[in-house]
Amino acid sequence: MNKQIKTTVKNAFVFSAGKGLRFYPYSSKQPKALFRIDEETLIVRNVKQINLAFPYLEKITILIGYMGDAIQAELLSLNLKIKLEFVKVNESFIDAGMIGGFAAISSIVQSDDLILCALSDEFYGETDHVRFSEFIADNDIGSACFGIKRMENPEEYLKNYSVHLGFGNRVLKVVEKPTTIESDFFGLGIFVVRGYICKLAEDKIKSGGGPLINLCNELPLNGYGPLIGFEFKDIYVNINTPFDAYNCLRQVRKKKIPTIDVIVPAWNESESIEFVVRDFLPTCRSVIVMDNLSEDQTAKVALNAGAVVYSQSFMGYGDAIKKGLDSSDADILVIVEADGTFRAKDLPKILAYMADADAVIGSRTHWQYIEYAANMNFFQRMVNILYGTIITLLWWNRHSRFTDVGCSYRAIWRESYKKISSKLKENGPAFAPEFVILLLENWSRVIEVPIPYHARIFGVSKFSGSLLGLAKTAIKMMRLILLKRLIGWWNILLFKQK
Repeated sequence: MNKQIKTTVKNAFVFSAGKGLRFYPYSSKQPKALFRIDEETLIVRNVKQINLAFPYLEKITILIGYMGDAIQAELLSLNLKIKLEFVKVNESFIDAGMIGGFAAISSIVQSDDLILCALSDEFYGETDHVRFSEFIADNDIGSACFGIKRMENPEEYLKNYSVHLGFGNRVLKVVEKPTTIESDFFGLGIFVVRGYICKLAEDKIKSGGGPLINLCNELPLNGYGPLIGFEFKDIYVNINTPFDAYNCLRQVRKKKIPTIDVIVPAWNESESIEFVVRDFLPTCRSVIVMDNLSEDQTAKVALNAGAVVYSQSFMGYGDAIKKGLDSSDADILVIVEADGTFRAKDLPKILAYMADADAVIGSRTHWQYIEYAANMNFFQRMVNILYGTIITLLWWNRHSRFTDVGCSYRAIWRESYKKISSKLKENGPAFAPEFVILLLENWSRVIEVPIPYHARIFGVSKFSGSLLGLAKTAIKMMRLILLKRLIGWWNILLFKQK
């Protein structure tokens, strides 16, 4: 066998057949590869990066298994110019792990082919794929070239495989799931390999199996040529668990300066709206006031204070908020009240958690944060805590905790809002719990933080200014909560029957 063959990478294989057991509960609804990072699924991002970085590619083959139809539909919707093929991997190869992926393609690659193989559940920054491609084009890679990364934290190192480098880029050995820090580098799930490795992987499985890493260590010893490492330097996250996914989101979000719009539903709040607009304007791009044809000067006062004002007939409080959210293209959408009960000085507290969450909900029920004369008496506080507890228990497997789902001071990423916007039906105060429930049903990460609750500047609440108004609001919210949960259970029952 000629071990010095140097050819162009013409075929790429993306492994996306696994069940993602460690990604549960999200993987019960969708493959891990369809988790969205920065408005794009992992599988789409990886395929696009490979396609752009390797100019001589003729075909990208996706290995599918668990929920493969969903992955296929996602990629076919891209209309990429490059040829996409899909190969269904049998269960025995999936259970064998990474070596099973190589074995699964042994019949469709030639021994002297130079092929790119990559996992679909890893996140890479913007620059490394192009550098990797240029390195492959300019160097003899021996048997295989691993993407590697310099260790920055032990957790990242220990859940990958360690890479021991010798002179230059030569890899001396690799170790699967090391238990101690033994080297400066760990390996990534992206490789360029010679085609004969796939046949060797198939033979390895037939003879009793073993991890791919063991096979790689045997290649130089058996005369197949050296192993080479190429250092990736941009962002990299190995996404095994939901925590990993949100860690990745945090890294991506912190590299951007997000735009922020504040949405304010208003009706007859001319006495307080100027204060609210001027309070929040320095913290955001725009304050958007949704004026429900107020009978006073609310719209005019808000406009003069610097707000963007939409003055029209809304079907209620929830309808005004929905239309306000729909009118904005900001990265982060914040909702506040027009009565001055929430303040801009508390927005940084909410935004601090936005890097780690799809939405952040304020809580007004921590008594240390309730201002004297605020509209939150003992009964109201207990009802809010009760309703928050009920939602926490009824959606227990979403691992969120609530003490106040009626609080309207909240923020959401626009990409997360788009996932639930078409399902929001409540036009009144029940919009508040419906908003939270739909996020939970979408398996979004929702974090609650305590925020100060101030007394209204002027006037009384339109919903809870009287005992009767409070009771009506409470009944509507409870009916909504129970109905949503019953419908959810019924859908689960029907699904299981199918």
